[in-house]
Amino acid sequence: MISKMLALGFDLATMPARLTWRSARAISMSPAEFQRFTEELRQASDEAAREIQAVIAGVDAEMQYKAGHLSGEQKAQAASLALQAAEQHLSMAAVNLLRALWLSSHASREIARDQNGVIIEHES
Repeated sequence: MISKMLALGFDLATMPARLTWRSARAISMSPAEFQRFTEELRQASDEAAREIQAVIAGVDAEMQYKAGHLSGEQKAQAASLALQAAEQHLSMAAVNLLRALWLSSHASREIARDQNGVIIEHES
């Protein structure tokens, strides 16, 4: 489910760029090409809507199973904890994305090592 959510997030994040590209292409299209373009756009929109609905339905079913028996107060406490955890995960995800971006942009050149710098290591 996580991989689906990531793929969906990527699809949604890149949708404006894809729509802009398609819109620019649409200006120079013949009527038949424009008809195919609108059908593709409609299919992509319908697919994204289906995926979002599936994710929502999955979360709803999971939460009904896991938390359906909790009282309103317990659900509010759990929601607060879930929001705090999400904030921490999103913050770390953003930091990790920045690290990945930095590493990939500097991968082709050797950087002088700072004696006071932090070394990121991984297990072999």
